[in-house]
Amino acid sequence: MQKFLLLLAFLILNFFQLFAQEKGTNNHIKAEGTHFTEPVKDKKWANENGNTYTKARYSEYEGETFVKITASKDANTLLKYDIKVKKGTLEMRVVNGQNEVLFQKSFSKDEKGETEVLFQENQEYKIKFLGQQTAGSYFCQWIEK
Repeated sequence: MQKFLLLLAFLILNFFQLFAQEKGTNNHIKAEGTHFTEPVKDKKWANENGNTYTKARYSEYEGETFVKITASKDANTLLKYDIKVKKGTLEMRVVNGQNEVLFQKSFSKDEKGETEVLFQENQEYKIKFLGQQTAGSYFCQWIEK
């Protein structure tokens, strides 16, 4: 019983930490998505979005998805990513409204990392995920500095 209560307390604490982080971090950044350039054919596709993150898992992904980002004022932003690749490749790109690439990385194996980008006031940005016959998952979080 004591182990159960300890586990329950741990889960509750982590839930409130996640909730506090999502509400308190991105005061000037608004996220919208996941958008698909073409319908996803993967029957096991699953995704979730919040104000500070996007994530998806898939077993047979080919195509492009993206999240739209806008900032109400200039915001130096830390992008953290956690990519899992079981097969194929996944590319992550951050582009501005003119489709200029601010960050681009291709993954053929599991990788965690981070990069910093500047989201300028009233500009639209996209965080894109391009799958090439891939299976795995992605998680990306943006944190206003």
